[in-house]
This record gives sequence, structure tokens and C-alpha cells, in this order.
Amino acid sequence: MTNILIGCEKNAGGKQTEVENSKQLKEEAIKEFVSQLKPKDTLFIVTSRMLGVCGNDERYDGNTTVQEKLEEKKYIRDNPYYVDVQKDFLEKYDIGKSVVITGSAFDNEFSSNLITFNNDSLKVKKNVYDIQFSDVRKDTVTVSGFDFINNKNALQFKMVLRNSRWKVL
Repeated sequence: MTNILIGCEKNAGGKQTEVENSKQLKEEAIKEFVSQLKPKDTLFIVTSRMLGVCGNDERYDGNTTVQEKLEEKKYIRDNPYYVDVQKDFLEKYDIGKSVVITGSAFDNEFSSNLITFNNDSLKVKKNVYDIQFSDVRKDTVTVSGFDFINNKNALQFKMVLRNSRWKVL
């Protein structure tokens, strides 16, 4: 008779921790967007994107399989740090002669407490970019900006944490 033991190493599933000084990281990232993109007036940055779901998928019964749980634990183990984009962003930043407004996007509509517009209906297209934090480590974060209209990578830079302050590398 063979005994099979299935178990998890203590803390193998672990939990994710937000990077240190996340608010200042986001402020520096916004400044770098302005520095690299050089907007003429207003820059709109999508901090959260809502995805539409059409219909119900009968294949999903609401239960997480063992395989999905293991994949989630592996992901958290491999990525113990994260940047929470749901908090700390100001609605409006005044940087030099540029204004940055942050908000959410659904389809081709940008929405914030300050302004809402659908780029399909505008004659003059707005500069709208998605901000994404990837390859998040304890002391380095890769920040990307994707052109919301043309769906292409517009910029990418790395930030490092030195003496509890984030700086562009």
C-alpha cells in the first residue's frame, strides 16, 4: 500500500503585500507619464478598467477547482508584491502646464468624477492611456502606458525603491 500525502508547505500559498510607499510610487509614475508623453494640455489615465460580460457561461459553476487553487497559490508565491490601483490616485494632477485626470474605462468610455466622455463620439480624440504595474518586486516595479485608442504600448519604464522613495530608473 502506498500512502500519498498532499499538503502545502507552511506559507507556500502565502499572501500578497502591497509595495512600500505605494502612493508616492503612483505620483512619480504620473509625473513620468507627463515627462515622456508631453501632452499639450490634458492627459487622461485609466487606473481601472471594467470588462463587460455577455451572458452566462454554464461551464463556470462558481466553485474553484483544486487545480485553480494551486495555480492561484503558485501565482501569489511567485508574485508576493502588488500595487493596488484602486487607491491613492488623485482625481487630478497639475504638473507644469499639463493636467492629468485619472478615472476608469468601459469599452470606449472614460469616466471620472470630473469628466465622462466616449471617444467614439468626439471629433477630437483625447489622449487616454491605461497605466499598468507589472513585474512588481519589493524594490522594483515596471510601469507601462498603453494607448487606449490605438491599443498599443506607448511607454514603459522601471522604478526602483531607494531609501523608501520611488525613483525612475
